Amino acid sequence: MFNCSIARRLAVLLAALALAACNVVPPQLSPMLDEVEETTAFATVPLSRAWVNVPEAVLVTERGLVNSREQRIGLANRTTVSGDNVMTLRARVAQGQQEGRFRYEEFLRRIGGLPEPFTTLQAGDLLTGEDELGTYFWGESRLGANTVCVLGLRRLGTGFRQMPGNTNVMDVMLRNCVNGDAEQALAPLLASSIGYVSGVGAAETRGRIEMLSPLAGPTPR
Repeated sequence: MFNCSIARRLAVLLAALALAACNVVPPQLSPMLDEVEETTAFATVPLSRAWVNVPEAVLVTERGLVNSREQRIGLANRTTVSGDNVMTLRARVAQGQQEGRFRYEEFLRRIGGLPEPFTTLQAGDLLTGEDELGTYFWGESRLGANTVCVLGLRRLGTGFRQMPGNTNVMDVMLRNCVNGDAEQALAPLLASSIGYVSGVGAAETRGRIEMLSPLAGPTPR
């Protein structure tokens, strides 16, 4: 006879399977991870430790979590738009179907939500683009004649580039405001920038700084 605990587990499993069939992924609530995130601060690391090749980087901070690492790369902001231009990169160990699926809501929950001026942006509002690394998602907000802010999101796997440490997927969010066009603002998210380990983190990538995909782009610093 099933006890109540087993019955509850079966109910949760069936509900998760039903949601997955609809391509809706429920938040993977982890009390342990929540606690670690609340108590683990970011530490400043050298620019050479950035996981991607972004010439506009001015500050890199990083922290280790449960089976994952998170890095934030501050970018120069030459506009009058308030808030920071930043790339948030979250590398973790994923298994099975999780490895290929970008979990939008869970990712945003883990990084503290969307930045200004995109706090009300919905997943359905995002546009899609393609480059050598696959699909990315983005939206834009124009402020005046020459200023544009973009929000970009994407997932990378080990089939395209080296991952930090022993992780196998990396979810990325970019908020970038520039005096120019959307293409310029999106540049840090695209293959020529993000397909590289930027001289970077030899410790994090076990000394391997080569690309795994034949991309056109600048030589890593």
